[in-house]
Amino acid sequence: MGNKAKREYSNRDLTVYWYPERCSHPGICIRALPEVFDVSARPWVNIDGAPPEEIIEVIDSCPSGALRYSLPAGSRVDPAAACGPGSAERCDKPEVCVCVSGRGPLELKGPVAVIGKDGEKLRSGTRMVLCGCGKTRCCPFCDGSHRF
Repeated sequence: MGNKAKREYSNRDLTVYWYPERCSHPGICIRALPEVFDVSARPWVNIDGAPPEEIIEVIDSCPSGALRYSLPAGSRVDPAAACGPGSAERCDKPEVCVCVSGRGPLELKGPVAVIGKDGEKLRSGTRMVLCGCGKTRCCPFCDGSHRF
């Protein structure tokens, strides 16, 4: 991750890491598993509130990467179930890189799919460029309008 985990919650089968500086607070975790993620409780993550596979599934849907997980030694969770986007460990899956270029486009490198707000796949591939300036006529993709 590159950042030190600010909070860590563990039991025999799962460790959950929370990086509060990355959280964009969409509330996905709270709505999906309120018995695990409860901002009014302390600690706010109840690691024993649901089966680890359910917690993993919710963390895999965290859009900011503020929630991550790993399996401690001796975990009863199938390691294949813990290789999603929320995994704190590399699972031999290729990495997607987003390259920021000043006021211009965002270049995506790696296997990636861009999904529209209705859930349809807009484009997939190993290279593409997203608009970073808002001038494009083919949102969300860059058409070079930032140069004009």
